[in-house]
Amino acid sequence: MRRELLLLREMRDAATAIRDLVGDRSIEQVAADTIRRSALLWHFTVLGEAASQVPSETKDSWPDIA
Repeated sequence: MRRELLLLREMRDAATAIRDLVGDRSIEQVAADTIRRSALLWHFTVLGEAASQVPSETKDSWPDIA
């Protein structure tokens, strides 16, 4: 499998985990839950790291996606 697909899958999985961790909780509920905040930080880190490694050619192929 191409490396780009693995990175994109990591990004998708991290975004899904973030969505699931936040759910319908308020910002106050998320802020009060240190374990949930730590998990969110981890998934945002994974998302950012994977995004930074996507090759320019792949990014250029999809200009509508930031």
